[in-house]
Amino acid sequence: MSSSLYLVFEYMEHDLAGLAATPGLKFSEPQVKCYMQQLLCGLDHCHNRGVLHRDIKGANLLLDNNGILKIADFGLATFFNPKQKQHLTSRVVTLWYRPPELLLGATNYGAAVDLWSAGCILAELLSGKPIMPGRTEVEQLHKIFKLCGSPSEEFWANLKLSRATIFKPHIRTADV
Repeated sequence: MSSSLYLVFEYMEHDLAGLAATPGLKFSEPQVKCYMQQLLCGLDHCHNRGVLHRDIKGANLLLDNNGILKIADFGLATFFNPKQKQHLTSRVVTLWYRPPELLLGATNYGAAVDLWSAGCILAELLSGKPIMPGRTEVEQLHKIFKLCGSPSEEFWANLKLSRATIFKPHIRTADV
């Protein structure tokens, strides 16, 4: 008896990252709406069954020539129960699509991590390029704060995440 397992999937001609990188190709608003609707329906399906994908990015969103989108690469996926506290790793999600709570070291999280990534995909489809292409976790968090604003002092004071103090922006007195 063989101990090998073979998985066979249907062929999908494209991935969203490859299409988005095609010179001269700009997605129309109806295309963006169609792709996002399919992505959000797919994530809803996963989340309602207790599955977090944890690596939503253009390269993991496959498209056929009819515009059908499928979520691929569940290698970082995990089961979750929103009613139960569980400790998960914060070292998931490709950096450009990683939400701030994971950058700050959160280990108890849910569907919001996939939704943040989906929001980054939406912005990327509309703008034609990645909106926060950080090279390091510190730079990524800086890009998020620059785009979305920095959290308040009260937020930082109440934050109990492992790496929060490393990333807290410090205001120099010369800047005030």
